[in-house]
Amino acid sequence: MKAKSSAARCRVVLIVGIVVFSLASCRGMNGFSGVSAARYPYLPDSMNEDVDLSVAEFAAVRLTAYYNCPGNLTAKLMRQSARCFLGPDSVDLFVDTVTQASWDVHVAGARFSVSDDQVVRAYAEAGDIAMDWLRRFFPGVDEAHMRVIFSIKGYQIGVYNSGQFVIAR
Repeated sequence: MKAKSSAARCRVVLIVGIVVFSLASCRGMNGFSGVSAARYPYLPDSMNEDVDLSVAEFAAVRLTAYYNCPGNLTAKLMRQSARCFLGPDSVDLFVDTVTQASWDVHVAGARFSVSDDQVVRAYAEAGDIAMDWLRRFFPGVDEAHMRVIFSIKGYQIGVYNSGQFVIAR
């Protein structure tokens, strides 16, 4: 059985899909250590239970919370959503996109009206930006263990890893 380090774990309360962090009760590595989270009398006991999160799991939640909304990504692509997960071999960031009005080349599904080479260049640029997000939230993690999986309107386009974007067809 592993010993839990207070420097590597944080206690939070999950409330119907929303994570409430009591920063005043979390101090240590990255500002966290184990002290019971706040209790809310109107919630059932099951929703007032403490939950252990690793610093990496907390980083994935934070990254998702910050980037999981529409926003500018590049001159050609807009971010629709972003969700970060810790996979068995890598940190996986799923980024759903749409094209900018000035680069209206999306036809339907995973198809574009431009060459695959142009799509690869556009998503490689977006991959560089998304890797900056991952580096910020996961410092010290080897980039070979970070992937950005891109989709457009829910249709998978490809995967960015180690500086290269590969179309998923």
